[in-house]
Amino acid sequence: MRKIYILLTASLILFGSCEDYLDRKDENSDFLSEEDVWRDKNKINSIAFRLYDCTEWWFETRYTYQRRQSAGTGKNYANTCQFSGEVITTRSLGGSDAVMRGDWWEAVNRHTFANPDFHMAWEDMWEAVYVSNTILDQIDNVPLDVMTNDERNQVKGEAHLFRALAYHEISKRWGAMPYFKEKIFPETDLNRVRPTYLEQINDIVADCDSAIMFLPEVSYLNHASMMGRMGKAAAMGLKSRALTTAASPNYTPNNGSDPDLWERAAVAAWELIQLSRTSDKVGLYDGEYTHIFHTEPGTIEGVWPRYFATERPNLYTLSWMWQGVDGYHGLSPTQEMIDLFETADGWPITHPSSGYSDQDPYTNRDPRFYEDILYHGSTWSKTTENQTMDMRTEPLGADRTTPNGSDFGNSKTGYLVRKLIPDRWNRKKYDVPKYVNAPYIRMAEIYLNYAEAVNEAYGNPQAMAPGADITAVDALNAIRNRVGHVNVRPEFTTDYQLFQDRVRNEFQVELCFEYHIWFDLIRWRTAREKLDNHNFHGVRIIEDATAPTGVRFERFEIPWERRFEDRHYRYPLRQSDLEIFELPKLVQNPGW
Repeated sequence: MRKIYILLTASLILFGSCEDYLDRKDENSDFLSEEDVWRDKNKINSIAFRLYDCTEWWFETRYTYQRRQSAGTGKNYANTCQFSGEVITTRSLGGSDAVMRGDWWEAVNRHTFANPDFHMAWEDMWEAVYVSNTILDQIDNVPLDVMTNDERNQVKGEAHLFRALAYHEISKRWGAMPYFKEKIFPETDLNRVRPTYLEQINDIVADCDSAIMFLPEVSYLNHASMMGRMGKAAAMGLKSRALTTAASPNYTPNNGSDPDLWERAAVAAWELIQLSRTSDKVGLYDGEYTHIFHTEPGTIEGVWPRYFATERPNLYTLSWMWQGVDGYHGLSPTQEMIDLFETADGWPITHPSSGYSDQDPYTNRDPRFYEDILYHGSTWSKTTENQTMDMRTEPLGADRTTPNGSDFGNSKTGYLVRKLIPDRWNRKKYDVPKYVNAPYIRMAEIYLNYAEAVNEAYGNPQAMAPGADITAVDALNAIRNRVGHVNVRPEFTTDYQLFQDRVRNEFQVELCFEYHIWFDLIRWRTAREKLDNHNFHGVRIIEDATAPTGVRFERFEIPWERRFEDRHYRYPLRQSDLEIFELPKLVQNPGW
């Protein structure tokens, strides 16, 4: 059998920027040996930095691997916020359409451009495995006169952290994969049986624990020279997310509940919450909510922060919301997403006690609604301070002749995204550099993980994790209160099922538009119920002097072919991988 790197051909190509230290000729020098590389602190750190480069595909990055370093940020056409129904695009897009109509063979085999979730995630995360193992093979041999013990531990911790990240991101999409813990050579036997998900999560947690042990700092927030590198809080956050995923129905035997895993998830979340109480580097940010996403260089909310340079809106930062932030080709929140926001006194809008009126729909809502959504009558600085959004005719100043239509410049649904976008930042008037940040993991998620895990582990919202001093209800209230929202209503805090509904709703509201909810629907195994053959809705806004607000709101259906079957709970392995690699134990996922 040919000895070939498991699914790592791309990794070997892409690894060139750090691997070439082993064989290239530097200016005015002889060829470097591998020993030379591991005696040069700058080169060792450059290999570690390659791990961070493996996460370029997150959120807005668009590239093909041949031009990986130069492509930069751009439109992410195959966007998980579209897959989940949080938003609808104004026009048909190949990769996204293929995913939503259930043709995932086309998504993984054909749509390689601007399709990070089905394409780049696979290649980049296997590259991270390769780079991590290369580091761990040599880092302990680096002499102390080259790197101090803390410096070696930083790189060693990063290698464990990114290997855990890689297997988490791969396994939640494609299922458990052989966990390679050694440097991979051409002669390495790669034909290994796929493990169970429980075996996979145990290896992921072990790597997270090693990262927690080795990383010298909690976080490098505001650090003069280490900004952008991860500390132990990031490893604790990943451990919490990975265990929460592993305990969920989609990843347990027979898709059932695993109380032991849920308890482990609760403890992992609690450990980070406890640490945050004495840390000035990580915690639940209680300042202005929008500052979480565009305060340079970030806030304590960023457990695993993502650092951007300040950019002008015409550089396509977060362009999937509005291209260039000027209303051209936007992704529009669905009415279903809007309906998840409670009333200001904590009732779901469908509850008889809510007092909600579909003809005065934007009054008396969860405070996050006003921070996350642009709706008819909301204020936004387009060309002057605090203009009123008229969603009948002009999202962000662009003249519309076909409201709710498919033309560029329109909102498909009557809404636009406000979250993550700084005020006074657009190409119409406020074309100035701003800092935009969207953490991979933030502290609110850890509180959500704790609330969910405790309720699932013990079947009681008033329970606590071992050693903890807050209940599941307390954790949910902490998230809500910091934005000025009321506590979870007592009607929902004594029953496991009712509280589960509120926790899941809270995930979708707090983390909307952060590329999170798609994976929650999958791990909960509710995606088929929520998405299969389901058309989402928008709202037509029609002038009507007799209506309470001067306009009439008419809900309408947006036909869009959507399919989600049981086989879609795992992504298919690419046909090219199955055909090229002589690894018979790498079996295809069920249904594909």
